[in-house]
Amino acid sequence: MDKAAALLKQCQSDANVCRTLSAATAACTEKCGKCWAVLPLSPSSMTEVHSVVKDGSGQLGVVLVAEQGPVSQMEVLRAMEYGGVYVAAESMEGPGAMEVLAEAACFDAGPSLVLLAEANAIQADYRWTAFKHDPRRESQGLEPFCTQSDRVREEIQGFLSRQNLLTLIARKCLPKECAAGDAGGDLCQGLADASKTVTILYTSDTGHGEECAKAVARQCRAGGYASSAVRCGTLDSFDVSALATEPLIVFCVATAGKGEFPGNGRNFWNKLNDRSDLDLKELKYCIFGLGDSHYWGKGTEDSRVNFAKPARELDDLLEKMGAQRFLPTGFGDDQDVDQYHTGFGDWKSQLYSRLGVDKAEGGGGGDDGPVKTDEQIKCETRQLRGSMKESLDDITTGQVPFQDTKLIKSHGSYQQDDRDMREERQKMGVENAFSFMIRVRLPGGYCTAEQWIAMDDICQNFANGTLKITTRQTWQVHGVLKRDVKNTMRAMNKACMDTLAACGDVCRNVLCTSRPDVCSKELHQEILDYTYAIHDHCLPRSGAYHEIFLMQGDDMAEKTQIMGSIPVEEEPLYGLTYLPRKFKVAVAIPPSNDVDLFAHCAGFIAIIEHGKLQGFNVAVGGGLGFTHSNQKTHPRLADVIGFCRPSDAKYVCECILTVARDFGDRTGRKHARIKYTVE
Repeated sequence: MDKAAALLKQCQSDANVCRTLSAATAACTEKCGKCWAVLPLSPSSMTEVHSVVKDGSGQLGVVLVAEQGPVSQMEVLRAMEYGGVYVAAESMEGPGAMEVLAEAACFDAGPSLVLLAEANAIQADYRWTAFKHDPRRESQGLEPFCTQSDRVREEIQGFLSRQNLLTLIARKCLPKECAAGDAGGDLCQGLADASKTVTILYTSDTGHGEECAKAVARQCRAGGYASSAVRCGTLDSFDVSALATEPLIVFCVATAGKGEFPGNGRNFWNKLNDRSDLDLKELKYCIFGLGDSHYWGKGTEDSRVNFAKPARELDDLLEKMGAQRFLPTGFGDDQDVDQYHTGFGDWKSQLYSRLGVDKAEGGGGGDDGPVKTDEQIKCETRQLRGSMKESLDDITTGQVPFQDTKLIKSHGSYQQDDRDMREERQKMGVENAFSFMIRVRLPGGYCTAEQWIAMDDICQNFANGTLKITTRQTWQVHGVLKRDVKNTMRAMNKACMDTLAACGDVCRNVLCTSRPDVCSKELHQEILDYTYAIHDHCLPRSGAYHEIFLMQGDDMAEKTQIMGSIPVEEEPLYGLTYLPRKFKVAVAIPPSNDVDLFAHCAGFIAIIEHGKLQGFNVAVGGGLGFTHSNQKTHPRLADVIGFCRPSDAKYVCECILTVARDFGDRTGRKHARIKYTVE
């Protein structure tokens, strides 16, 4: 305590140093310049400091002395939230102590708070971070927070990330420019835009109502609504009591049975009928109803009465409760040429115009209904690039846009969410708990002990702690948050692994018999080498994976392909559209068939004579997948069509792959595997 007071006297010879906060506060009204309180760091002193600093005078200065460890820096850091406060943390014996005290003494825009730690209190704390937060740096175009430490304490980094996120959201939502003549009006408009929200509720058994609702949600986000301000969920997930507090609700209501509400909307409808006390005068709403005008016979009374009946009944009830109709109710009829898309196209155009999002190019525009096809998405993503890099860098939401959920599959990942939390989070008005599954490319299932250890560390540091071994001889991790996706990919890359082509409409991970007793070690290695050759030959050649996930900083200036030194901008095997569906390959070593070779698109059966590999018998057209309700789909075992030399195996696989590429069914993904092309 005395040492801190002495340092203050060195910085400011006439410094008024008090031993209590109340004395320093009282002195602020009597004297010019900083009046200091030197206090020991403790929970009680921090509580007292916060109560004074948050509305304290610019003359007040506080020095907190940490004499013993462990030292918590979080409470000191919190003072930054008050705005206009100089905050610093330094070692008492360090060269920076005098510097921060001098800066704090001449800071007159608000209070100053300095934490000084004795050397013995922090010498064993490797996480200690010396820092300063000087609001004056902002006027110079610099970040107010700075540190000379190589490492930043985890809780400090978390605090800063949250502060940066709030700043980012404010900049994203508030207008960037204000007209000089009407600054006040522009500010009001900006605040109104920042607070605008829209809730989209749907009920549907077939998924058509959900598809329409999600198309509206995507358009609103693309049109400038903050992701957190666009809420989309089922009718039953919404609390009827909250209707009166909503500014705008868009309903997409399908029809079930004989004019009934679908299963995920009945509870909402029943509860709404029981709430005659609700006053909905402040609520604006609009409804799109889906139905079939001929479901009970063309021109019959039942068809007329029951067509989109739930939507019409909901419209009548909301109107009786005083709600304001935002625009006329729209209807989608399955009897139209384009089914419900015809009516939805007309209705959504009016809605987007009223919402001010009609100029945005959202996923679901054009002539293809609410959702673009996979084939369109592949063509428009610039060899698997799309907007993936920008989407992963956007920390205001935990998900990537719809189009990028399709694209990221080709890079070995799927976007998922916690189903158990969906309803609860929808009631809270927040987006689903999104995360990502990431799958490693591991041909033949071969890995080293070091790679196994690296994967164990990755799943602990970035995922949910579970390392899953798949049925196709590789690993995958689950629960990776969007902000950690790139770090996960980079950690895998450091262990000489990647996720390229682990998922998506490309040649997937190539399997190989793993049993060590089927042949000699040398022969097994030779066949594994040919497995690698097949896999590497059929890899996508786009540099997108490297650009999106691995490059950072100045490295972006030098575009380098992941498997070579020259960037390839056009796929030699896959072209723009890649394959209609996934392409699975396996290599089997008789007598073992642990890879289930005849269930693959292409299979290679090793032919061994006198301990030497002679070549491979080639099988084509296998696959066990099918859809129960679709008679066009069925399981099929592969046919053996011929023999090839070992060195030709990769070229034979290429030929089979290009047949799938050129002749596969691209009109329906359930009928797109090569087994149907063979038939």
